[in-house]
Amino acid sequence: MTTYRLLYIEDNPVNTLVVEELVARRPDVELRCAEDGQEGLALATEWKPHLVLLDMQLPDMDGFAVWHQLKSHPDTAQIPCIALSANAMPEDIRAALALGFADYWTKPIDFQKFAEGLAQRLPPG
Repeated sequence: MTTYRLLYIEDNPVNTLVVEELVARRPDVELRCAEDGQEGLALATEWKPHLVLLDMQLPDMDGFAVWHQLKSHPDTAQIPCIALSANAMPEDIRAALALGFADYWTKPIDFQKFAEGLAQRLPPG
């Protein structure tokens, strides 16, 4: 069985807990979490996840800055990133998708959409 590596960069412990619970339903996905952009960048470079879920409002930098750094590093440039953010304004979503984010999921998290989106990006089985 394939084991996927999923990195969630998020500073809010409640959001982290929700994602941990949702991902726990997928035994083929190993989740690691980072609390800020710098920690997330270091973990992405070292661990090379298959997918990054990225909050757009982090304490040390915004999600766009994290995305730019991931895409500029040869070890992480090919990792797809999905914005997972409370910023749900159409212009925020358009800007992220135009930049090259793989998708943009809004908070509060829609559990069914999350599970379906994860299954699409990291196919079970």
